[in-house]
Amino acid sequence: MFAGRYLWWVLTGTGIFIFAALGLDHITWLTIQLSGCEKMAGACEPTIWWISRMLKPGCIWIAIGMLFMATLVRLHYLSLLWFWGPVATVWFVAATPFLLFISADMAVAWPVILAMLPVPLLFLAAFIVYLMVPFEDGDARPLEASAPLRLAARLTAVYAVLAAAAFMPDLSRLLGSLLDMPALSVVVALAQPYLQTVLTFGTGSMAPAFAALALFIAALAASLLPQPAGRPPSRSSIMLRRLRR
Repeated sequence: MFAGRYLWWVLTGTGIFIFAALGLDHITWLTIQLSGCEKMAGACEPTIWWISRMLKPGCIWIAIGMLFMATLVRLHYLSLLWFWGPVATVWFVAATPFLLFISADMAVAWPVILAMLPVPLLFLAAFIVYLMVPFEDGDARPLEASAPLRLAARLTAVYAVLAAAAFMPDLSRLLGSLLDMPALSVVVALAQPYLQTVLTFGTGSMAPAFAALALFIAALAASLLPQPAGRPPSRSSIMLRRLRR
């Protein structure tokens, strides 16, 4: 998938999400006003139920699925799927509950939203923006500028994956239900507090996570900078090659 097409899918998915989160509530109100169902007790319940319980969640899931599949296809096109595919999948899973929450109630105060904002969502947003760069238009390859930059990006990405596993409240229940292993859910629930302590260095603060995010963004941005060209072969090496021939 080319960068332009990936950008189109990202904008389409984002537009569907914004429409479902902000526009469907107004459409519900307008439908009730035009139909006049508020004059009869209980007459508006089917309309409200269909829009709020069926149409709105369906649009949200379509938007998330569209972004997820487009990201995987883009990673496959760039030959980055083997490592970044599972990483992006974990980030999407960790960000989905938050996206569903804010789409259900956009009247939530900003302090509450910022307090609940998952760090993997910020990693995912930065990574999606990075994938929009048209690498196929030139000779540069993504994250191939230098080994230290690749290492920094991967280490911070792994940190974000561990943070997603540590701070996702429904992870134990989700794993226990999907794998049909209640004992696993108990183990995960017991391990999460210890993992949180390790990732926050015992401070209980999210400052290390935001520091990792800053390093991740810096590594991605630095990989886009033009790299110095390799040193040309010396005159002695050229003469040696000619003598061998």
